[in-house]
Amino acid sequence: MNTLKQFHHNTINFSRRINLTFLTFILTGILLCGKTEAAQNEKLVVLPFEIVDNTPMPGGQERNQKMLDKITQYIAKNIDKNRFFEVVPQSRVNETVRDAKLGTDIRNCNLCEFDLAESLAGEKVMIGWIYKMSILILTMHIEIKDVATQQTFISKAYDFRGDNEKAWLRAADYMLRDLGEMLGR
Repeated sequence: MNTLKQFHHNTINFSRRINLTFLTFILTGILLCGKTEAAQNEKLVVLPFEIVDNTPMPGGQERNQKMLDKITQYIAKNIDKNRFFEVVPQSRVNETVRDAKLGTDIRNCNLCEFDLAESLAGEKVMIGWIYKMSILILTMHIEIKDVATQQTFISKAYDFRGDNEKAWLRAADYMLRDLGEMLGR
């Protein structure tokens, strides 16, 4: 009889532990969803990617621009698709940048990225550029900044090999994966 009582007591304690573990799991999920939901609701302006090209290739500038347009669209689309942020439509961003007539690269424009983002009602702004050391060695740089505080909260660089669409998109995929992890997704 005493053994049966002990078994019943252990079963109740085990059930309580299971219930507490389950409740903890549910609450953690709710809190993480809240954090992710907050990021999802913030508007991100993905400024057009730029390039620093140290390779003297004929016709390279036109080709580079096509690749930059593609990588900008790809990253903006996937950030929005993965619901990391609400991305401002790229057509509006491109029009605003074109109308601003900066006369310099965005990453060197003395904080104009914040003015551009504010004019598009963005709460966060992404700047990206490719550093092309050679046709084999490239680096993708990204910075995501808070518009209100003008503080950079994500700054990463991704080295990659090969000046072709597949290599550029692979670097973008690594960046998107890391961004998801940094945002808790």
